[in-house]
Amino acid sequence: MSTTVNPDELTAKVRKMYRQVAENPDGTFHFELGRPVALRVGYAAKLLDEIPASAVESFAGVGFFFDFADLRDGETVLDLGSGSGMDAFYAARLVGPAGRVVGVDFTAEQLDKARRL
Repeated sequence: MSTTVNPDELTAKVRKMYRQVAENPDGTFHFELGRPVALRVGYAAKLLDEIPASAVESFAGVGFFFDFADLRDGETVLDLGSGSGMDAFYAARLVGPAGRVVGVDFTAEQLDKARRL
């Protein structure tokens, strides 16, 4: 059986879901959110404590890659699919004040939340 996916419909559905994640992180989703999942996949509690709790509450990541990235002071990071910015804030702690982190997302509400934080 062949199934055709309408890319515009799919994009609209994904945006709607992540809009809801930004605006109502306590809602019901088909995936976990927040600090418990971040800790379970490998984020350090100490660094999570240093970033805005509202960014952490909307975290919908599926893995921890910072151990592979080995970020260093002064580096530049591009965070694709940055959402409300938890990874961007986390990376900023690792690259320090001499570094730079740029977050890119396709959900306006997620980016708005990250900018407010």
